[in-house]
Amino acid sequence: MRKAIISIIGSIFLLSGCSTFKPHQVSVEPLHPTVTAQSVLPADLQIEVQARDMRSSDVIGYRISRFSDRAAVNLPLPAAEALRQGAKVAVVKLGAIPVQTADTRLIIDLTKLEYSATQSALQSVKLNATIKVTAEKNSEFLNGSYSTEKEYQYATTPSLADNQKMVNEVLLITISRAFNDTKLVNFLAQ
Repeated sequence: MRKAIISIIGSIFLLSGCSTFKPHQVSVEPLHPTVTAQSVLPADLQIEVQARDMRSSDVIGYRISRFSDRAAVNLPLPAAEALRQGAKVAVVKLGAIPVQTADTRLIIDLTKLEYSATQSALQSVKLNATIKVTAEKNSEFLNGSYSTEKEYQYATTPSLADNQKMVNEVLLITISRAFNDTKLVNFLAQ
């Protein structure tokens, strides 16, 4: 009996010290927005594209386990370069030319990227992303805000690859939404 109790206590001690629930560091992969806008930009239009990551923290949220463990989900490198490259791809798909400096400008700001996990029978992960786009042409400005909220369901805690895929998908949907906004495309085309 004493051996059994010591064995159980030892097993619990060992298992509690073997937690491998670690933070995830995700990165933004190159974004290739889907552009289905009916309008096309003039072929000779040159557009300067800038992007900024305006988030105040690298932490976008916390992953959880079935045992209530918590670990941060980080985006340690700013997403600005991936957003800038994605915007340049969209500009080309719309028929214009992205350049270093031009009178027509697009500024893409990542203002929000949040990861929220909850656990019930399945694990739910909700991701929110918001980008603000400022367009400038002929000393006139147009501002737009584009948001995506998407919920994912998993039978177990999402892996690093799952988290990477979700974050990139939500950012891709958000930037695609911006470049399919006919108001933005028409403003650039005028």
